[in-house]
Amino acid sequence: MSNIVKRNFVSEFKKAFSGAIEGIVKAAEIYVAAIDEDPEIKTQFISECSGFIPAGAWAEFEAVGRKWKHPKLLLGGGGAHSSLLKLLPYSDQEKLFSGERVDVLTATGDVLKVDINSATSDQAALLIDKTNRRIRDIPAQKAYLESVKPVKVIDVPSVEMPYTITGGKVHFRAHTVLGRKEISRILKDLV
Repeated sequence: MSNIVKRNFVSEFKKAFSGAIEGIVKAAEIYVAAIDEDPEIKTQFISECSGFIPAGAWAEFEAVGRKWKHPKLLLGGGGAHSSLLKLLPYSDQEKLFSGERVDVLTATGDVLKVDINSATSDQAALLIDKTNRRIRDIPAQKAYLESVKPVKVIDVPSVEMPYTITGGKVHFRAHTVLGRKEISRILKDLV
């Protein structure tokens, strides 16, 4: 038997990556502190870090440093739902990224506890209110479902008119009696 301990690459990776995220958060907080003290320093950050940080990333760093945006959203956290998660306040983003399960109403009226990472697109759309930038509670989910419920279209049979207009002439069906409104309408249709 060999006494060689197998290296746990996954554990090492997770530890290093977690440290990297913490480093990004710390860097973002430093950036925010610097621009709060001197807004003109932004240009210095951008020029001195242009070799490894794209110019478009600075707004994201500010959002992370001010706790407007969860750092996991920088790297695609939230998957297909990341665009919805970005709309939420930081406290709600933190809640969802911590793995807390939230109540989601089903079509049958049951309530499921769902992790946002395993939610379907429909569940995420039901759960996250884009307009008010919040997580919907069950009553709000019910109201949302009612608002998007398809309207039932009733097929109304067409009413056969007691006349037809062809080639500028009116052809009446047998036993037709018309009032002023109908005659007026026929005259308008002829013009």
